[in-house]
Amino acid sequence: MDYQENNLFKSDVREPQGDSRPQPDETMESDTAADGDGAQLSEQNELTLLQANLEEKTRESQENHERFLRARADLDNVKKRFQREKEDILRYASQSVIEKLLPVIDNFTRAREAALQSRDFDGLCQGVEMIESKLMEILESEGVTAIDPLHEPFDPRYHEPLMVEDNSDWPDNTVIEVFQKGYLMKGKLIRPGLVKVSKSETAKE
Repeated sequence: MDYQENNLFKSDVREPQGDSRPQPDETMESDTAADGDGAQLSEQNELTLLQANLEEKTRESQENHERFLRARADLDNVKKRFQREKEDILRYASQSVIEKLLPVIDNFTRAREAALQSRDFDGLCQGVEMIESKLMEILESEGVTAIDPLHEPFDPRYHEPLMVEDNSDWPDNTVIEVFQKGYLMKGKLIRPGLVKVSKSETAKE
């Protein structure tokens, strides 16, 4: 009786089962692993973002370089066109004047042919005078004016003395004869006049 009761008592007593809750060490290890995974994911995201930014900047740099090359090519074309236009201007700068002179040459030709047929010296002189007048009109339209210093004081800026003559009829250093007229173009001397200048006896003394 006592033996059976003891056995029954022993069989009713159950051993305590293990606690299924995570132990503190296991919880810390799990948290550490989770933190590591999060840090790794954050680094990957940051690296991806940096890579995307680098690709964008590289693309922008290439586009800027291409724009620079196109702009430089356009500038070179403009320079070449400007140089060609400048050369054309210099090459044909006198074209307008030549076009004005061609009718004068035609008039000279007609005057010569008429003089050969008619033998009219007076008519030839009149024709030459008309042609000279027309030629001076063309020169004046281009800003060219003749210097006529006859009986004017000698001016070394515009006159070149070929001869000096003793002449008491005129004041000293007076232009008493013009061998060749001088010309100004828009106020600038392009050819000095060749003249004879008076020298009085009083000036010699």
